Order: sequence, then C-alpha cells, then structure tokens
Amino acid sequence: MRCNSFAPCTVSLAVSLLLLQQVGWPCFVSPVTLRLHKRTSLAATAEQEASPLVPSPWSLPQHPTNQHVSSILESTERVIQRILSGEVDSILRPFASQKHVDEVHANTYVNMGTADVVGFDYDYTLVRYTPELLSKLYELAKAQLTSKFRYPPELLKDQHYDPSFAIRGLAVDLDNAWICKLTAGYRISTAFFGRKRMDQHQIRKMYRSTKGTGISTLNERMRRLRPLNDLFSMVEACLLADVVQWFTDKAIPFDPRGVVTDVVKAVGKVHTSQSLHSIVVKDLDRFIEPDPPNLLRKLLEQLKDAGKELMLASNSEFWYVDAGMKHMLGENWRDLFDVVVVSAGKPAFYTQSRPFRQVSQETGAIEFKPITELSPNAVYCDGSIEELLRLKGWDASSIIYLGDSLFADLVEARRLWGWTTGAIIPELRHELEVQSSPGWCRLRHSVHVLRRCLRLCQDAMCEDREGSARRYSEEDHAVLDALEQLTAGFQECSESFVNPNFGSVFRAARSFHTKPSFFARSLQRHVDFYTSSIVNLYQHSADARWYPHEKHVGITSELRQTHLLMNDLGKKLPDDSEVFTDLPVSSVIG
Repeated sequence: MRCNSFAPCTVSLAVSLLLLQQVGWPCFVSPVTLRLHKRTSLAATAEQEASPLVPSPWSLPQHPTNQHVSSILESTERVIQRILSGEVDSILRPFASQKHVDEVHANTYVNMGTADVVGFDYDYTLVRYTPELLSKLYELAKAQLTSKFRYPPELLKDQHYDPSFAIRGLAVDLDNAWICKLTAGYRISTAFFGRKRMDQHQIRKMYRSTKGTGISTLNERMRRLRPLNDLFSMVEACLLADVVQWFTDKAIPFDPRGVVTDVVKAVGKVHTSQSLHSIVVKDLDRFIEPDPPNLLRKLLEQLKDAGKELMLASNSEFWYVDAGMKHMLGENWRDLFDVVVVSAGKPAFYTQSRPFRQVSQETGAIEFKPITELSPNAVYCDGSIEELLRLKGWDASSIIYLGDSLFADLVEARRLWGWTTGAIIPELRHELEVQSSPGWCRLRHSVHVLRRCLRLCQDAMCEDREGSARRYSEEDHAVLDALEQLTAGFQECSESFVNPNFGSVFRAARSFHTKPSFFARSLQRHVDFYTSSIVNLYQHSADARWYPHEKHVGITSELRQTHLLMNDLGKKLPDDSEVFTDLPVSSVIG
C-alpha cells in the first residue's frame, strides 16, 4: 500500500475508536465490528481493549516534498482538534435541533387545503407500538422454527430480539442469507452474514457479474435481494442473522437459501395465524403507546371540522383494528370515519379490481350481498381503489393517504392513482435527535473539513505542474490515501451514532463518502411528505401547505451555488441571517 510509510495512516476502526473517546461515547471492539453503547458499564474495559489500536496522539499525514500541501494538512489538523474538543461548539451550525424533530418534511409541494379526503393506515400510523411488540414477534417466529419447521429445540434458547441490530430498509440476499444495506443505485454498502460484518473486498467479490468482470447487473441484484421495508421486517433481519450465527457457532452445516426461506415463512406465519394480534388485544396497555394528550382524536376532529372525509384502510382484520381504536379513541371511534376498510390486502387493493364485502361488526363474519354504496355506519373488507372511487365519487387527486410501509401502503396509490402520500417514519425522530447531539455534530463537521482538505491538497499538488508532470507522485497518492482512510473512519463513527451496524436509515456509507440509501431514494421518489408521527400534523392547520427544500431539486453544481449564495446573504444581512441558513434537517437524506 502506498500509505505504509506514513505512521498516521491508520485503519478506520482505530480512528473510530479514538474519535469515540474524544466525543465521549463509550465503546468496545470485536474482531468484526465496532459497536457503540450510549449506556454501558463497559467503558473502562473498552478503553483497555482499544488502547493498543489507537494512535496517541492521532495526526494527519505530512507531505515529504510539498510544503504547501503540508501546510494545508497542519491547518486542517488544528481545526479538527478544536472541533472535536468542543472548543468551537458555539460557532458550529447544528445539523438539527429539537424543533426539527417533530416537523413535517416535504419532497413535493403539498397543499392540505385542496384535499377533500384524508386516509390512514392502522399499524404504526394511527397506533404506535411499544418495543415489546417486535420482541414478542421474534419469540413467536422463533417458536415457529422449532415447532413447525423442525429446527433443533435448543435453537436460540436464551436469545432475544436485539433492537439495535437492524434498521428498516435493508434487504436479504436469497442466495447466501446476507443482510445487506443498499444504496440508491441498489448496490451493497454494508453486509452481515449472521452477526459477522463482511468487508468491502468480500462484498465486491460476492456481487461480481455472473457474466465475467465488473459488478453484477441491476437485474441480478434485484433477483437476489428481497427488500425489508417495514418495521416488522427488522425482526426478520434479526432472526435470520441469529439463526445463521447459531449454526455457524455450532459448526452445523446448513444451506443459507433454506434458512432464508424458513425464517421468512416463520415470520409470515405469525402474522397470518393471528397469534400476535391475539396477544396484543389481551394486553393493549403493554403493546400500544399511550396518547395522554388525546392528540390523535384532536387531529381527526380538526380534519373533520375542516370538512374533510376520513378513511381508514388497513390490512388487519376488523376485530383487531376495532380493539386498538377503542383503546385509543373510545367506543365511538367509528363516528370519526366516513369509510372503514379492513383486510384490504394492500398493495393488491391498488392494483386489482375487486368488489367490497361487508363485515359484521358483531361477529366478524363476511356478508355476501353486493355493495352498491359505502355507508359510514358499515365496515368493509377486500375492495379496491377503483371500486372506492366509483362508489364514493371521489376525485383521486384530492385524496391524501398516510401509512408507514412505503411499498405496501404508498407507492402504488401514488404511482397508479395520483394520491398524495405521506409516510410515517418513527425512526426519523431518533435520527434527528442524534443529529442535534454535540458529539455527532463534531464528527460530521470534521468530515466536511477533511473533504475540503482533500480538494485543497489536490489543487496544491497540481499548481506548479504542467503537461505530463500534472500526474500525482507516489507521495501525493500516499497522502490522499491516508486522508481518504481517515475520512472513512470519521464517517463510520458518525453513522454508528445512529445504529452500530448499519448506520442511518437514510444514508449509505461507501468508503469515505455517503450516498442516499435505497430507502431514502424510495422515500424521495414515491412519497410527497413524511414525518415521525401522525400526531405531528395536529400542530399545523388543516389547510397547511408544505414546501420542498431546495436541496431536493438541484444537481451538485446548483446545490453548491445555492449554498454559497445563502452564506453570502447571511454575512451581508446579519440581523436576518437565520433566513439564509440551510435547513439543518436536509442532512438526514442528503
């Protein structure tokens, strides 16, 4: 490697450990991954384990022959040291603040005032579940593997759901059981086999084209990679990783393809058997987040008072939805909705033409009479958008629908029928809270400084050269390699603040730079607006208008010009500088 002669060129893991110590996050290191813990008693042990890997003090490389480059590196090092120490916190612009946590964020122009109908999904939209729900789903799916699929009875006997392992928006490779994080271009940025992180060389080797050289084609990757798009799928990812790791630790031969199939079926069986729903209904206080201020009811009443018709369309059965809605809104919850559709079978609800069937509210039985109108006093199942629009006479362009699952709830409603769609992304709140923390902000600002340093160094390397002499020397390459590696360490460390294994739901880190994740790209492409909770809408008027941020519409050169313009205006008009600062929340997806 070119950087072997430079002592400061260290592996990104060592850099991450050092940075975590400087920003005040305890950590420990394993052979395969860097894990972060906000609250742990392992801080002292971690410091002992990490110390052999951490250069003390760390420093940027120096250029042996180019004094201008060395001067830039020295200046950069001083700036980063000041940033990491917290010395300049008062002048650093935060990437997010608490006031952004519960905001509504728009990808397109959204005018609530033009909406005649507002529809809602049920799970994780009208009701929010406690972490207990995913833990229970994990236990029931694990039991399915041993009872129905004849896995060893001792399988994961003392293993429980780990909420810190996976995030939403991952994918499982059907061929090798890897849990993968995808970039917007459907490439793999991070992968785990069991609980082992695969390095970039292994990832590149695994996804070579089957026809010879280069990366596998998009069609090849789409065939192999099954998206895990909703919050329930985080259990699927965790259970698959744990089963694979259990077989690996026990040295039991297994076919990854079979394990993937079994885990997917086991989790699906829990849903279709209604066993999880039955447990939830028996203990609603344990599994459903409370709403003490009654903001959900106030929101629905606000929309009704504004003259809007309300619809509930859920894939769950009526007895389950009814129990949860009574728990949240009281016995008369049905009075708030003009149309209630259960067992809707989304996304087939959007893509097929099916008749509605009426559901008995007393017995849950399905009635056979033809449906010629949708009454606000009745409950329906099956059906389709085509029938809904015909029977209600609604204009598709005047409907807003909110749900948590991009592909089950929102994509086809918007793509095929032109509905305005809103996504409920509960983890958005956590990500914005992380972005408002001093430690994360210091690391992210340091990453920006290092990227700026890379550009300045390259300018300095070429300033006195012409023609063929403009090619970089070995020393130039070594400095750039070291800087890129250091930047990757900072980047990895900041992503670990969000999740120790896969980082942000919205960003995919590749080497020393980040790209939007596949989930973020899908969110931008298929959703008009998003927020962390449905009740966030209550703080806005029923006629609210939301505007997309400028960064969602420009290419790189345009974004840079806009950023510079805003900064210049802020300097020239200090009394009104707040107007010209970039919205911090834009960094969530960017």
